[in-house]
Amino acid sequence: MAELDLTLDHVGVAVASLDEGEAAYRRLGFTLTVRSIHSGSVTPGGPVIPWGSGNHCAMFRDGYLEILGITDATLHNSADVLLEKYQGAHIVAFGSGEGDAAHAILSQRLEGVAPPAALERMATFGPDDSESKLAQFRNIYVDRTSIPEAKLIFIEHVTPDVLWQPHLLDHPNGAVKLAEVALCVPDKADTCARFTRLLGREPKDMSPEFSAYEMERGRVYVLSEKGMAAWAPGVTPPALPYVAGFGVEVTDLAATRAYLEGNGVAVHDHPYPAIWVEPEFTNGPVVSFIQG
Repeated sequence: MAELDLTLDHVGVAVASLDEGEAAYRRLGFTLTVRSIHSGSVTPGGPVIPWGSGNHCAMFRDGYLEILGITDATLHNSADVLLEKYQGAHIVAFGSGEGDAAHAILSQRLEGVAPPAALERMATFGPDDSESKLAQFRNIYVDRTSIPEAKLIFIEHVTPDVLWQPHLLDHPNGAVKLAEVALCVPDKADTCARFTRLLGREPKDMSPEFSAYEMERGRVYVLSEKGMAAWAPGVTPPALPYVAGFGVEVTDLAATRAYLEGNGVAVHDHPYPAIWVEPEFTNGPVVSFIQG
């Protein structure tokens, strides 16, 4: 049994142009927050300083999506190292409760789990964006030598009310929940061995090419290259490992399909009650819409 309750908190997509990324996800029917500039400590316990990256977020009733990009190339930022690999989804973040308690558990499971680091950014607040409030987080980062599959974060939300504002939760595409993230990896058995230790739970082996980790909310799929080809035919990973895509639950799949097609976005059917959109329209990841 897992010692730590985990939820799929958010997925982050790194884009070469934040303007183009914003336009792409608005076209997909996501309500996005006003652009926010990052600041944070570069090292655990270090001072909070301005960064040269910013984001837009799509807030769901459960979880959220982050679109991030470089805003000032002269400053430390959280996007350039990701974009060197590929444009697309990179960040997989789990809600893990109080940071110090989570770190005490996670650091015993796997090497390379850093102590919580402070991160903050100013966010507009209120239905007319007339106020600004400080959004604060404590992030536990996992070294990429231990988990190369994604930029893996375990997060404590210090100010959740600043992010989950009621007027941000309604989306033209009907999205209500961040439901899943998919990783395509060169060696599924090796990835699952490390994820099992870190997450403190066993995967469900749905096929030799496809495994799933169930969180207290949301799930993580681990796909082989063959599994990826069956799941999203025609999509070639730009690199391995690869955060192949993410999925959101929607209230009415037929309405979501109509909305996307009305915006000129091509959709494809999954073999389960869901549709998916190819990287051409998403700045990198496969984006799935699942009947809730």
